[in-house]
Parts: sequence; structure tokens; C-alpha cells
Amino acid sequence: MKNNTTVYISVLNWNKAEDTLECIEHLLNGALPYTVNIKIFVIDNGSTDTDYHQLYTGLVNLPVSLVRLEENIGFSGGHNKIMQQAIDDNVDYVWLVNNDGIALPDTLDKIITLIDSDPQCGAVSPLIVRKGDEDIVDFGGAYHKWQGLELISLDYKARDAIKPHEQDDFWLIGAAILFRVTALKQVGLFDDRFFAYFEDNEICAKLAEAGWTNRLAYDAHFLHDIPGERAPYFYYLTTRNDFFFWLKHTPKQYRRFIWLRLIDRAVYRASRLSFIGDQAKSDACLLGCYDGVLGRGGRPELDRKVPFVMILLSKLLWLYHAKHIKANKL
Repeated sequence: MKNNTTVYISVLNWNKAEDTLECIEHLLNGALPYTVNIKIFVIDNGSTDTDYHQLYTGLVNLPVSLVRLEENIGFSGGHNKIMQQAIDDNVDYVWLVNNDGIALPDTLDKIITLIDSDPQCGAVSPLIVRKGDEDIVDFGGAYHKWQGLELISLDYKARDAIKPHEQDDFWLIGAAILFRVTALKQVGLFDDRFFAYFEDNEICAKLAEAGWTNRLAYDAHFLHDIPGERAPYFYYLTTRNDFFFWLKHTPKQYRRFIWLRLIDRAVYRASRLSFIGDQAKSDACLLGCYDGVLGRGGRPELDRKVPFVMILLSKLLWLYHAKHIKANKL
């Protein structure tokens, strides 16, 4: 590890001041070598006045820079603020940390050690383990299976199986991802169209296409909460961004019928949710499909009617999808 390594740490808050303050407490208590300097930024992503006041009060005497945004510009937009600042200030690394997670005292030290050991490494993540039960690993690496337009999770214990994927299709989730700033200078920031979800897939794909590797630090842990019931906006964003990601990065040899495959997948997802009675989530998928086809990115807007063309398409495909839904028991 070189002398005077500087790391900018970016934490987003959106109406979860209590979680954010706990996250910051653990970051400040990290055990770092004297050669590493950190600067913590908290971006408030358009929270309510009450939540922002709690956040401000909790941070006022801490060595943390707080930036308040008037509106929620998403995971991608919020973190892009600090990623760009890291580029402008020519620091070494920028670490994105989810506010609902906890970094162990040695987490940052271990991921810096790994990225420092490999000049071609553009991004590193610790193992993402279950908050409350550290024996459960929720993310131990994954890769893009281009021919199937699939995201395949890997067994973090099977190191020999993971290594080949690090060269071209390995990806890391954004919960606690550390970026080399020189790599970001080359490939750019998150794509703001995504707002949230798939932006981590997208930037890892950009790094791989530019010759960088994405790696996992198996000896480093980040404790993360598992989301409970997903809101309709999750289904909208993941459905819409499915189009943005695969259309942009799928290699030419695997693009046959890609539009039809993505549309069918989105409508099937909507049909499955409708079948089990989650109509709001089903409608969100149809809206996501519609906006994905049209290339409309940014903040989700769900207070609108599902376009007639999507309703018609879902009805046309219903019998076909229902047969598969029943056969697969949902």
C-alpha cells in the first residue's frame, strides 16, 4: 500500500437517518493504516425535513461532509456526485457504502490491500453477509451469462470457477463497492438513466470492456440488511433497466431476437405478479417494459395508467404465460 492513499467514501441517505448515522459510526471506527486518509460524504437524496434534521443533528460534530439535494436523484445520480468529486480531486479510490449496512473495522483496509495488489483491478467488493447472521453470505460474486441474458450467482468458495469470469463478465453489487479512480476516469460514472438497480452491472461491464477486472475480497465482510417486501417501484426499475443493460452490453453474437426476449420476459413477470394478485407490481412491470422499449430513464413515475398497447400485449400472451406459471408453480 502506497503512502498517503486517499479514499472518498460516499453514503446516500433517503429518509433513513437512523440507519445512516449507525453506518457512519462504524466507518469512523474503522482500523486503517496511517498511510490511508478517508473523507466521508453523506448525500441526502431529497429526504423529508424531519429526517434531514435528524441526520444533520447527528452529524454536526463529526468529520463528515453533508450535502443536501432538493430531490431524490437515485442511487446512480447521488453517488455520481462524489465519484465525480473524486475524479476532480484526483484521489486514489472512491468507496460507495449502503447506509443500511455496516463495515467491519478491517473491511476497507482489506479491500484496499486487494485492489493495490492488482494494477488492472478497477473495482473490488467485500463479501456481502447477512446483518444479524454473518454465517450467511448474500453476495459472493456473480457473472453475466450473455447468451441467456442472465445474472448467475457464484459460490464464493469455488475460487477456481470464479477466476475465469474476472476477465470479462464478473460483476459486483453496489452495496460496498470500491472503485479505482483512474479506472472511472476512463470508463465514466454510473449511467443516470438507471436511477437505481443494474447501474452496478452496467459500470462493471464498462470496466471489463475497457480491460479492467472486477474482484471480490473474500477475507473482507460487509454486513447488510436484506430488504423485506419490495415496493412497486422496484419492479418498475428492474424491469425497465433490464432493457437498458442488456441492449447496451450484450455481445453481438448473443443479440438474436434480443428485443423479443426482453419484452417477453417483462410481460411474463407482470403476468406472474397478476396471477398471484399483486396488480400494482404487475402494472409497474408493464410500465417498466414500455419505458424500457422507448428508452425513457430517470426517476420512476408510477402514478399513470398502463398504456393500452401493454395491456393488449399482456392479454395476447396471457394463455401462454399462464401455462408456464402454473407448470413452474410460480
